[in-house]
Amino acid sequence: MRLAMLSVVVLTLAGCALGERPASDPLRRNIGWYAIAGGEDLRATCTAGAPARYRFVYNAIWEEQVRLYEVTASAPGMASAATIRSTVIRGAPRILQTYVFGGGSDSSETPLEPEAFRSLAGALDAAGFARPPADGLRLQSFDFYWLVTACVDGVWALNAWRRDDPAFASLGFDRLLFAADATGVRVNPPRRVDPAQRLLDYGESPSERGRARASAFELVVRGGRLWGVPRFL
Repeated sequence: MRLAMLSVVVLTLAGCALGERPASDPLRRNIGWYAIAGGEDLRATCTAGAPARYRFVYNAIWEEQVRLYEVTASAPGMASAATIRSTVIRGAPRILQTYVFGGGSDSSETPLEPEAFRSLAGALDAAGFARPPADGLRLQSFDFYWLVTACVDGVWALNAWRRDDPAFASLGFDRLLFAADATGVRVNPPRRVDPAQRLLDYGESPSERGRARASAFELVVRGGRLWGVPRFL
């Protein structure tokens, strides 16, 4: 009975999370994260005439920090060319564990002037966003990567860059996003990750290291989309 009730709660929260802004509530954010990261809502609404939208995800080790940047082009006649909503998730979620009662997120929203918007779009193009990512590309939660989805001129696309990719250190758009970020939260800079050391740092007891393994996950790109992402009807 308890398991059945928990299943109903989880499914209900999942339904609420999909298609909304990234939730500040840790449990809902966990459940809807695959759809958010995969840009499924952007894809579902990407039609001719829709305003350009970009979603940048900076995974700076899932348990330490995740930064999310939503860039939306403004309607004609607006003073700014676009707005950028920055969200920093500190100590990213461990589902149904201590993070449900801790962690947190900070957010800010700022306008982007035409030149800044053009520079951001140009930097993304220069990084090779239009080139399809390798099929089977794996993004590890306990490492650093950028995952970007966008709808521009009615065309939806996805691409990703891992810390050990040659282009990662010179993407260009990361510097522009960080400069526009008004959350005041320091960026977690990329560093080499030793998976074995991660388990040791997580906790001394075997049970703690077991939770470290359970908290790890990966996103896999297949067919230009994220594998396992809930599909919108």
